[in-house]
Amino acid sequence: MGAKMKKTVLLISIAIFILVIAGCGGETEKAKNEFTKNQNAVSQASEEKAQSEKNEEGRDPRCSIVIKEGTLDELMAKYGPKDMSENDIDNIVNGIKWESPEDIPQLGSEYAKKGGTFTYGMTSYPATLRTQGENSNTVFISTLEGFMFESMTGLHPVTLKTIPALADKWSVGDDKMTYYFHVNPDAKWQDGKPVRAFDYVATWDLLTSDALKEPFSQQYWKKFERPVALTENIVMVKAKALEWRLFMSAGGMSIMPEHKIGRITAEEYMTKYQNEMLMGSGPYMFEKAKTNEFIILKRNPDWWGDKEKINKGLYNFNELKFVFYTEASILLEMFKKGVIDIYQVGIARQWHQELTPDKMESIQKNHIIRQRIFTNAPNGLSGYAFNLREKPFNDKRVRMAIIHLFNREKLMEKLFFNEYKYMKSYFPNSIYENPNNKLMKYDRDKAIELLEEAGYYQDSINEDGYITDEDGKVFEISINVIGDDTRVETIFQEELKSVGIKLNLNKVTWPTHLKDLHERNFKMISAGYGGMLFPNPEGSYHSKYADMDNTNNLWGFKNARVDELSTAYNTEFDLDKRIEMVKEIDGILYNEQMTALRWYSNNVRLMFWNKFGMPEFVLSRYSSSPESSAITYWWYDESKNKALDKAISTGGSLPPMPTEVRYWEKYK
Repeated sequence: MGAKMKKTVLLISIAIFILVIAGCGGETEKAKNEFTKNQNAVSQASEEKAQSEKNEEGRDPRCSIVIKEGTLDELMAKYGPKDMSENDIDNIVNGIKWESPEDIPQLGSEYAKKGGTFTYGMTSYPATLRTQGENSNTVFISTLEGFMFESMTGLHPVTLKTIPALADKWSVGDDKMTYYFHVNPDAKWQDGKPVRAFDYVATWDLLTSDALKEPFSQQYWKKFERPVALTENIVMVKAKALEWRLFMSAGGMSIMPEHKIGRITAEEYMTKYQNEMLMGSGPYMFEKAKTNEFIILKRNPDWWGDKEKINKGLYNFNELKFVFYTEASILLEMFKKGVIDIYQVGIARQWHQELTPDKMESIQKNHIIRQRIFTNAPNGLSGYAFNLREKPFNDKRVRMAIIHLFNREKLMEKLFFNEYKYMKSYFPNSIYENPNNKLMKYDRDKAIELLEEAGYYQDSINEDGYITDEDGKVFEISINVIGDDTRVETIFQEELKSVGIKLNLNKVTWPTHLKDLHERNFKMISAGYGGMLFPNPEGSYHSKYADMDNTNNLWGFKNARVDELSTAYNTEFDLDKRIEMVKEIDGILYNEQMTALRWYSNNVRLMFWNKFGMPEFVLSRYSSSPESSAITYWWYDESKNKALDKAISTGGSLPPMPTEVRYWEKYK
């Protein structure tokens, strides 16, 4: 489903293509042989003569057939096999053992109806609207990508088994390194053109370009050889090495239209789609955007996927409106006024003291529904990351001191109503967490001891209360703050000052923060990664990414054992062994103390206006972003909206809904 979701062998077309390449002057068999050897079909002298005789259209007058841009012949020449005969292609295609599941559990509701608008609010406008390239690796852009583009295959959101998306069938070769995808003959781009195997190859070409300035993504996709369009509808993908995850990756790559990206350079793609979105094949299409104000997607009324059984009851809203506000407080007020449809309560104080039935009549009368929804979503990493490449955090003692001064106990008691659990892992609340990791607690005395060992002495504190070095330079750190909620940072600031460390709070925009993160312009920075069902330790912790900008190894972490384990993990098909590998990696990472870790929750606190229909589970099993689940599974209920309008105008109440949803607990 989405990005996370014509059996024609072109023998005649290939034969015509061979004839054209041969210069239209030789025998067909000779042309075929010469083409297979990748040699010219005529002598250099005759080619020079032919070049001089070309007419104004650039056409060789000896030829009656011309390869035009975008024709099957041109596309096969550009994206098809380079050193294969027709028989080679025929043998490969006929030997493929296709897979395609028949009984796929459906999640869309039979009661769902199309229509209405879904409005979601945010505080940070994206740095780019491109779904690929520099600054595109954000949760929000990935969310948009998932509704506008599709992949060959996806994972079922409950069973995690492979399901069809653009491909109606697929195959894994005996070597477990060669994959085949057959494009559904009904699949169409939003302009009505068919999706074809060429689109897959063109997408790979773009993703592996230096111009995207996204080295991790580039290197990841270079784990595959350049894909080959065997036919118009069959693409062959070969991995360069054996790795258990690569079939999922090959099937899960978001496909872009060749007739758009294949006709421009990667540099032109980066510029052209900086502030507008490329057309896709998914249920939603880009309508318009205004920087720092809104982004609007509209449902494609001719979406080809509507005919597929797996999509019944899904993607029901006619319009998706994402609106942006400068402050979180404004966003909340817009929700209370009904401008925004749903609001995830990220602040425990608000949940316990402000957004409650006794404080809000709209909640008391069920105009607004207030629910805690438990899911099986993996928790991601969150905390203040240290830059290990330079002072002072290239010294582990300093890192440990800062962690001992990050008073999570006070924060939990004063701010969070004991809602959360303390992180002590880089894979929290998962089967990959190392059970031997010991919780780092607040300890001011231990912090002072570690600082003195590292050369930062209490007797060098100046009259302003800060540690200074022999040149009188103050020991100070700066961190970025986004938005108006600085409660956590202020308490952290006070604890650091108590031992003589100055913490500056720099209020910045999200794009500025992202730029600092990617360019390693920080000593300590607030950072977080979404949880992964299938961890990729290599991508975040391998040494080869430590000194690269725009990679997930933001710390500059290097460790030979982690390199060894993360490499071995990629080729280990035994799940139990992979789990043990990641547990060992987790122990090493945690022992390095390279992040002042925060906390996590196993549920979502959600509020929404009572005008929607939704399935019993409300949010998807592994969902960590309620807006994605709402867009996928919910629908606008006209009768409920009328009842809501009446209740608001008359001061009446609506029927209650459950305050907690624990649907997915039975699946653990």
